[in-house]
Amino acid sequence: MKTGFQLIRRKLRANAPHLIGLVLLLIVGVCFYITLFTIAIRYEEITEQYFVDNAYADMTLYGAFSEESVNLLNALGGVSDAQGRTVRDYREGEREGERVFRAISLTEGINTPYIYDGRIPRDKTECIILRRNADAMGLSIGDYLTLGDKTLIITGLAASPEYIYMVQNERTPMAWPSRFGVVYVADGFFTEGYNEIVVLAESDVSISDASETTGSFRAVLRKDQPNHYLYVSDQDEIRSFAYIFPLVFAVLIASVIYVMLSRTIQKDRKQIGTMKALGLADTRIIGIYLSQFCIAALVGSVLGCVVSIFLCDIIIGVFSSMFEVPSLGFVFYPELWSFAIVVSVLLCAISGMVALISVLKLLPANAMRPRIPKGGKRIFLERLGFLWKRFSFNTRYALKNSFRNKSRFVAVVLGMSGSCALLAFSFGFYDSIGNTQDKYFDEFAEYDVIISFDPVPLAREHPALGQIDEGQKALALPVEVRDESYMLTIVEKGFDMVIIPGEALDDGVIIPEYFAEKWGVSVGGTMEIDGYEAAVSAVVPQYLGLTIYASFEYTSSLATEIPPVYNTIYGRTADIGALSSYLKANGIDFSTISDEKNSFDSILESMSVLIWFLISCAVALGFTVLYSVGLINLSAREYEYMFMGVMGYPHKSIIMAHAKETVLQLVFAIPLGFLLGNLLLESIKGEFSGNSFVIAAAIFRQSYVISALSVVGVTALMGLITSRHIGRLDIVEGLKVRDE
Repeated sequence: MKTGFQLIRRKLRANAPHLIGLVLLLIVGVCFYITLFTIAIRYEEITEQYFVDNAYADMTLYGAFSEESVNLLNALGGVSDAQGRTVRDYREGEREGERVFRAISLTEGINTPYIYDGRIPRDKTECIILRRNADAMGLSIGDYLTLGDKTLIITGLAASPEYIYMVQNERTPMAWPSRFGVVYVADGFFTEGYNEIVVLAESDVSISDASETTGSFRAVLRKDQPNHYLYVSDQDEIRSFAYIFPLVFAVLIASVIYVMLSRTIQKDRKQIGTMKALGLADTRIIGIYLSQFCIAALVGSVLGCVVSIFLCDIIIGVFSSMFEVPSLGFVFYPELWSFAIVVSVLLCAISGMVALISVLKLLPANAMRPRIPKGGKRIFLERLGFLWKRFSFNTRYALKNSFRNKSRFVAVVLGMSGSCALLAFSFGFYDSIGNTQDKYFDEFAEYDVIISFDPVPLAREHPALGQIDEGQKALALPVEVRDESYMLTIVEKGFDMVIIPGEALDDGVIIPEYFAEKWGVSVGGTMEIDGYEAAVSAVVPQYLGLTIYASFEYTSSLATEIPPVYNTIYGRTADIGALSSYLKANGIDFSTISDEKNSFDSILESMSVLIWFLISCAVALGFTVLYSVGLINLSAREYEYMFMGVMGYPHKSIIMAHAKETVLQLVFAIPLGFLLGNLLLESIKGEFSGNSFVIAAAIFRQSYVISALSVVGVTALMGLITSRHIGRLDIVEGLKVRDE
């Protein structure tokens, strides 16, 4: 037993540089996994409890309501509580610096704000504001806020379960906190009737029953609200990233261990043969060689878990630009840590076992014989005599040697390509967000403004139509498709505010490609919308504001109960400033194309937090992989380099040969990395697409260039380390060495 420990200690000391590289790999991989999964699990736990503690409404109805409407809804089966409230937006400032404040009347026991500091308003002259808005706008308790013609004093800073994300409307799901603020006011601030009813339900309540009972024009379940949808979507995104990167790390770690142990075993064949001849059991030999990697795995995984403690709160702090949930922070999950540590150790052990099998099959006498060098096979270029003879000896040596040891060559190429793939994927994901924006605003949207209001009969002209150069009426209403809520936009004939085939509106509905793939329908097929069978007449590539398009004529032929009304105007105008002033003065809700771009920019900025974290991990991974593989390559070829020195090759020539091999490896690795990066992006884009927007996957040219240059840069750094190491090799020691 004592001898075994001594052998293990010697192996650890001899392979220390390689094991350090392995430990670094494991630290990065485990830290990434633990950090993202801790955030995902904690975010879900605390948010779900937040919804319960602050009574996030199960359903919200929109329309014009009285106290009688609320009472009728409270009497409906399954409703535990329903309360009316008034919600109104107030705009202030000029267009470029405009702020929108949403005033919401407080309801008792439903959508209760979480108070960070201060108190609930007691009368109509007081209010509370979301802390995110206060921080972004430079407001604090005691400051005054003007809403319309009323001035309120801020008595508290709060968070709200219905505003985890700054959802201004469905077309602006993540508004800037400095441009859109949420304010809660007390009874008496609003004197008119309610325009919303919030509902807590003991069981499932039918949307149609609730709408019919109250006369609402729209009812939305919690799960279909943009705020809740974004919460679920972010959960899936964080988990997806937490799976993808560690899986790539695992493949690279397994490759590094396999090559490292294969080289070690080849060098120790005689020693292993001697141990077998002395009667040492295979299990003891396995234990001696695997223990070093298992120790490295244990150290690396534990350190990765520890580092995640410090990193987790930092990442959560950065994520606060995306969402806000009170008391969200790091929590120790023993099961998660144990799983990461056990999987890391098993990964290293299994990878090592694969490498050990070949030598353990040998008889002691065969194992003790010197290893027979592999014969040098002619490579393809060597067969092209007219070209091969033009190469210098140095170049021919580099080319031949690159393919002599395939496992080593593959390990280096995998390390390079894996790093390049993760960088290309990370930068490409960022590119895809911008590409999604360009696809919509440059290739799909043809309007300047969207104006929303309460339903108006089609025969009546809304006053806003007289203020724009060209306007077209539409009815936007939620519909149910396969037990989920989607938006249906009913338009007039000749609708050209977006790029859709107008003639297809006569024969059915037009749906986005994402919905067609999700529902498994195509042109000529049928689908059920709110219980009615509708024909699919066209499928279009839409990336933002996903909606089903239909004409008034076609929908009336399916459902006669839909009234001939409109609640939306799509418009084009040469003077957006004058139109904005008119709409603001008349209290009409609207969203310009610039507003929508700014909203999507905020999504891009929020997601960039996660993307730059990925890029940082990809860079760390690239350095550690290439460092580890480079050390393996260097140690395996020490005798070769020393022998070349003995033969009189100058240091410059040796390094030049090594550099040519590296260039050949990069020639294989970088295109493979680009291919793998694209495959990763294509495989993951669905996880980041949903009913609000769809990722248009793309990797721009500059991202390829940056990824390639990053890999080349790290490889060049390893070349400098190799050059220094070769320069310090002892020629006398090299002469004494017999095995490679």
